[in-house]
Amino acid sequence: MIEPTGNLVLLLSAGPAGDPRSPLVPTWLAITAAIITLLALAFHMTALRRGRIPASRRRIRTVNGWLMLAAIPVITYAFGVAVPSQTRSYVLVWTACIGLLTIIVVISLLDVMNNIRLYRRSVVALRREFHGMAPRPSSPEHRDGSTDAHDDTR
Repeated sequence: MIEPTGNLVLLLSAGPAGDPRSPLVPTWLAITAAIITLLALAFHMTALRRGRIPASRRRIRTVNGWLMLAAIPVITYAFGVAVPSQTRSYVLVWTACIGLLTIIVVISLLDVMNNIRLYRRSVVALRREFHGMAPRPSSPEHRDGSTDAHDDTR
């Protein structure tokens, strides 16, 4: 066990048995979880190509998918291979994980903003379509008191 006066990184990130010479989770578990996640993400990206979604949404989600495909092996290495006793490489791999995850979250926020933009555009189009289908009043006078200039029923 590590003494409290030891390296703070080693103390905070000791493996499952409290040993800084072992990874945070067993390697077999990290690799199994990574394979399942990679397969699910690959299936999602394949379905994304076939789906009927706006091109801007497809582009954003494809870029995010590729970033996630790149991040999964790095995260797997951080959890299942990197050991806290090798402080420099341990901090470097976790910094890479945090950086990749930050980029993924920022792109997800861009996707949210794009979805809001697409929603607003569809609402405007729907309102235009709705107002275009509204029946004309039977009398030449409108609610505001104006009359149709082309209406000669008077």
